[in-house]
Amino acid sequence: MVSSRQTQSQRQTLGFRQIQAVGLLRLTNEGLADHLARRAAANPFLRLRLPAGIVSGGGEVEQADTSGGLYAHVMAQLRLIAAARADEALAIAFVEALDGNGWLDRPVAEIARGAGRPLHRAEAMLVALQAAVEPVGLFARDLADCLRLQAQDRGQMTAAMALVLAHIGLLAEGGAPAVAAATGLPQDEVTTVLATLRRMDPRPGLAFGGGAAPLRAPDVIVSRGAAGWEVALNRSTLPVLSISPAPDASAATRAARTEAAWLATIVERRNRTVLAVARAVLLRQGGFLDHGARALVALRRTEIAAELGLHDSTVGRVARDLLVETPQGLRSLCSLFDSGPRRAGLVPASAAIRHRLAQLVAAENPADPLDDGALTTLLSAEGMALARRTVAKFRQELGIPPRARRHRRQEA
Repeated sequence: MVSSRQTQSQRQTLGFRQIQAVGLLRLTNEGLADHLARRAAANPFLRLRLPAGIVSGGGEVEQADTSGGLYAHVMAQLRLIAAARADEALAIAFVEALDGNGWLDRPVAEIARGAGRPLHRAEAMLVALQAAVEPVGLFARDLADCLRLQAQDRGQMTAAMALVLAHIGLLAEGGAPAVAAATGLPQDEVTTVLATLRRMDPRPGLAFGGGAAPLRAPDVIVSRGAAGWEVALNRSTLPVLSISPAPDASAATRAARTEAAWLATIVERRNRTVLAVARAVLLRQGGFLDHGARALVALRRTEIAAELGLHDSTVGRVARDLLVETPQGLRSLCSLFDSGPRRAGLVPASAAIRHRLAQLVAAENPADPLDDGALTTLLSAEGMALARRTVAKFRQELGIPPRARRHRRQEA
């Protein structure tokens, strides 16, 4: 009987420890430091060297982690939303998909699949959350969607505003002239719309971090080395854990020492796993590191999981909140996963195809706009072989009207 109870207790302990180990994979470097500070305060065998900004024992961070503050803020509002009360699991799935900007970090279809809900229910939930949660702009799909929500809330969603938002991605490379060329609007009208947009908050989630600075320091840093791109953990934000050599004095202290040794082991395993996943993703996206979003290739979590011998869910946990400092700016690792046309070999990501499609439309002859067939031919010549209906779908997602409407707008 005693043996049976011991076996059951060991199984319960193993299960609890497995849950803890899995939980560490979801923590950012700062979240890990905060977690270990609390554990070290209760275990005399743990020695912890914390990065700057973490206060040992209390687990306090000088600059608040906006992800935690944002989630708490949103969760408090869910009980006031009828749709969220009716399907709490789906609503929470959307909350978990928020990144530090307050945007969704994955497509709605993926959120629906993860929650086991049909897409139409997920779309309806998103509409309810966007309409009810404050500040306006949270739960946006992307920058354009965030600004669209705020423009609608302020009564500023004009036809010109809609056109500019549909081509907002062109600002980074071509500025207002590129947007004007793509929309057919006079440049002074585009400039007026952009001035209105600049008075909005493009990243409402950052307000929960106490300022407009980036959400937090990156967890991983990418740099150019002699042999190519090098990926490393950001040691300036990574806590260092070790075990005290104090002698065992009693059964209680031996248990604490065993716990400390186990924790040190899984923290090291967490760091190795995070680095392996980040390195695998970033080396696959070397084109993005060199050239930006237009060079993203299609990449799925299952591919990285198979390459590393991990479960798909493990890759998802690691990538979800991890921030990476790249030559293209601070990015979440999950944003570097993107689907694309299902073909063998290296294919452009959907985001890269949309980016190039918008460029082609921006550069077209206003007097003779390109139809979907011509766009399909041009994309195919650049290695983006797509069906015409797929090109039409991407064009619609960008908010670009069909050729006939673009042509009529120029004639007007």
